[in-house]
Amino acid sequence: MKPLNLDNRPCSPISSNCVIWQGPDIPCINLCTGDTVSDVVFKLATELCTIMDTLKITNYDLSCFNLAACPPQDFQELIQFLINKICELEGLPTTRDNPTSTCPDCVVNVASCFVVGTQTTMQLVDYVLMIGQKVCALVNEIIDLQNQINNLDIRVTVLESAPPPVTPTPTIIINCNIGTLVSGNSYPIDQVLNQLINSVSNGYCSLISVLGTPAEIGNSLVPACAFGTDVTTDPNWTPVPTTLAESITNAWIVICDLYSIITSGLFSTADTNSINLDFTAGVLTANIQDTGWQDLEGFDYYGPGVNKPQCRRMGNQIHFRGQVVVPLDNPLSPGSVVTYTGSSYNSVVGCQVYTGAGGGCSINPAGSITFNLANTVIPTTILDAATAFDNAYSMGYVIGTRPIDLDATYGTGLTAPLNVIITNDKKLVIGVLKDLEITNTRGNAGNLGSSHLRYITSNITSGEYVPNFINAASTIHSSPNTGLTNTTALPAPLAPDTQYLNNLNTNYNTFTYPFSCDAGNENQIGGFSIRLDGLIAYVDPCTTDIKNYSCP
Repeated sequence: MKPLNLDNRPCSPISSNCVIWQGPDIPCINLCTGDTVSDVVFKLATELCTIMDTLKITNYDLSCFNLAACPPQDFQELIQFLINKICELEGLPTTRDNPTSTCPDCVVNVASCFVVGTQTTMQLVDYVLMIGQKVCALVNEIIDLQNQINNLDIRVTVLESAPPPVTPTPTIIINCNIGTLVSGNSYPIDQVLNQLINSVSNGYCSLISVLGTPAEIGNSLVPACAFGTDVTTDPNWTPVPTTLAESITNAWIVICDLYSIITSGLFSTADTNSINLDFTAGVLTANIQDTGWQDLEGFDYYGPGVNKPQCRRMGNQIHFRGQVVVPLDNPLSPGSVVTYTGSSYNSVVGCQVYTGAGGGCSINPAGSITFNLANTVIPTTILDAATAFDNAYSMGYVIGTRPIDLDATYGTGLTAPLNVIITNDKKLVIGVLKDLEITNTRGNAGNLGSSHLRYITSNITSGEYVPNFINAASTIHSSPNTGLTNTTALPAPLAPDTQYLNNLNTNYNTFTYPFSCDAGNENQIGGFSIRLDGLIAYVDPCTTDIKNYSCP
């Protein structure tokens, strides 16, 4: 520390703590290279004080000697006094008091600091000489230390007097606009730091007031979801967010709530009649409910390789397709069905509808047949047994046909207008013209044959000749003559009815029908076929009977 009374003008003061000792280590006073000058001076002064205190003659009590003369005045006199006393005790003359006498060279024990190796004793003269040399060395060391202290004090004074160094402020080139600082320019780093923190436009303080603190932003990225609760009741919900962190937190709460609704079942993934919902591995899919095409029930008489009529459910709609062939009773084995193979019915000499088990029809004498013995034709893969259609659906009258073989060479076809109906209890019904002509308010059988559809309804008799409507001589569609004309060359046994056959001149082939058939009669349409393509039925939109197709 610089003395307060030191006049060091014109030098500037500097602290001794800023100057270090660069000399060698001095172990005896615990002084190391690199210690500050303050430590060096303190340790030297402490050691010097210790030595001076040791050498101070007044610290020693000599009262036991009863000295009549003046006691020793310094340490050297004290040592000489002690030597003289030792010589006296040993009976030897002292050189100081009796210059003619000499002290014998006796052996004495030495202090531990004078021990060399294992030698703990010395000749008295050598011991005293060594003590004197040690004291002189200490005195010289103290003088050296004092000189070094003086030198260090001068250097410390110079350092304390030196002006403090001025550290230049570093600059930095910025690559973006920061407040008032323009990108691409170099600015002192303190200005850059000031703009980064305090800029109103994009300083840290402004950003943190909008974004929230880093801790708030971090917490908003991993919030604890409150599943199954209203989002506004969540303890972390902010009704009017003012920071990005608050907005992110609100968004996470909503996302968590939606995820909870989906995964916990609050958001129903139950299938509907139209949509098949599925939530698997975090993916929600919605597919149209579709059963695929399924065979109708009651058509077991269809042979191998022949496609049965089918239905397909898509949502609440049931679509139909395929060819429906009325089962044909076997005339060679009544009560058994003829297997339908696609052309097997052409050569069957008969048209009786099969009514037995294994695909037979139920006959309604009012003029209709019901397939599968009046049981449902819809498989349970489409609808459960207890599920019905919401109404009956019909294609209206369509033309049913039946190709037949007349002989080994010729063939023809029979036709019949047929009304195709699927009832609300899932039964497939075909109505013939009888069902049309006998109305629900006039059930008199005398009406039979009155419909103009009879023109295209086959009514043939076994053994009678087959007409040829496109022969040049046939005038069933027109006539070359005016007025009333009669049919000509009608084959026996038919007699002409001039009123009914007016303008109906028809030529007949030479081959005959192999069996009789009235296609307007519900019992005689065996082997006739129609197509179901275009028929659609519906179930109640509120039904819980849901079906879908499992892809292989």
